[in-house]
Amino acid sequence: MKKRILSSLLACSLLFTAVGTPGIVFADDFDKQIEQKNQEISDLKNKQAGLQSQISALEGEVASINAEAEALFAKMNTLTEETKVLQQEIADLEVRIERREEAIRKQARDVQVNGNQTNLIDAVLNADSLTDAIGRVQAMSTIVNANNDLVNQQKEDKQAVEDKKAENDAKIVEINESQVALEAQKGELVRSQADLAVAKADLAIQQSTKEGEKSALAERKAAAEAERARIAEEERLVAAAAAETRRQEQQASNEDASATNNSADNASNNNQSSSNTNNSNSSNNSNNNTGSSNVEAPSTPQTPSVPETPSTPQVPETPVVPETPAPTPPPAPSGNSSAVIAEAYKHLGKPYVWGGKGPDVFDCSGFTSYVYRHATGREIGGWTVPQESAGTRISVGEAQAGDLYFWGSAGGTHHVAIALGGGQYIHAPTPGSTVSVSSVGAWAPSFAVRM
Repeated sequence: MKKRILSSLLACSLLFTAVGTPGIVFADDFDKQIEQKNQEISDLKNKQAGLQSQISALEGEVASINAEAEALFAKMNTLTEETKVLQQEIADLEVRIERREEAIRKQARDVQVNGNQTNLIDAVLNADSLTDAIGRVQAMSTIVNANNDLVNQQKEDKQAVEDKKAENDAKIVEINESQVALEAQKGELVRSQADLAVAKADLAIQQSTKEGEKSALAERKAAAEAERARIAEEERLVAAAAAETRRQEQQASNEDASATNNSADNASNNNQSSSNTNNSNSSNNSNNNTGSSNVEAPSTPQTPSVPETPSTPQVPETPVVPETPAPTPPPAPSGNSSAVIAEAYKHLGKPYVWGGKGPDVFDCSGFTSYVYRHATGREIGGWTVPQESAGTRISVGEAQAGDLYFWGSAGGTHHVAIALGGGQYIHAPTPGSTVSVSSVGAWAPSFAVRM
């Protein structure tokens, strides 16, 4: 029994030790892990502070770009108004020139038809008197001067028209350059906004990571404390089992000692009584021995061996066939011109706002980008220059419905529209206007891009 108790105690101790050791090691390492996580959290906070300064700088850049864009728009609006005035002055001059040309042509026809080639000498010779001669000379001078003034005024007006047209062309070029600068500013704005979005997303991820790590640490700490409590309870049970074993051993030892003493007393008494009976028993023993020698002790029957039950053959496991992921649907085709045009027409009449990306306000490239994104699922870029690369460059005459028209040189375009076919296009024109349909004849694009 003693051996059985000791074996049970040893097995119990080994079991508790095997189960409890990993928890002890984990608990011992937990403080180091917490310290490491605290250091990581501190580093994250430092990075967040630096990232916040970058975000502030990007926000300042965005505000500066917007201010420059507003200044360019104010300049462009001024140039546009000046251009309108020049165009009206040119129109008025052209009307006067046309009328004066008609008067000059009429006078020339009169001279040719009537042979009215009177000169100053003829006027004097044909005069009736000196007074009449002087009057004729003054009249002839007046006519000549009037004709000369008419011709000179005609030349001046024509020169004025040329000058004003040159000035108007220069202002148009300046407006186009302002538009190109605005598109470039828009590109910078889009990039800065993208950088800002990435920075903010990075900050959010870091904050989420930090919170997640803190939560994970709290869960691991609770688990470690529970593991430590479990180990302590197991150690208590082992100690209690050991104490109970020692008590049982002591009790068994006491019982063995008492039994030994009783056996000694009984043996002495038995020796005395046995001496009196030895003689009588000896004859009986001899007779008994003689009879017993002829009797065989019965043999213990052997238990027949039970045949081993044959083991059940293992059925091979059915192999698990991994699920085939559903194929990603292909993106919508980019050449769906009917869908593009239908989407574009939905926004007729919506106001132009620089930097507007929809759905309520648009600028030119914001309009084309929004339409293609919602009609075909394509991202063609946030301003004109990247949109030039969204397809294949073609001539204006080759453009079909759904293609893009561009104004300006490649790499420096300042306006974009969606071709409708038949020489028409839909676009968000300029500040103060709305999304509308126009024609190539009214404002011709520089080139087109097949989408």
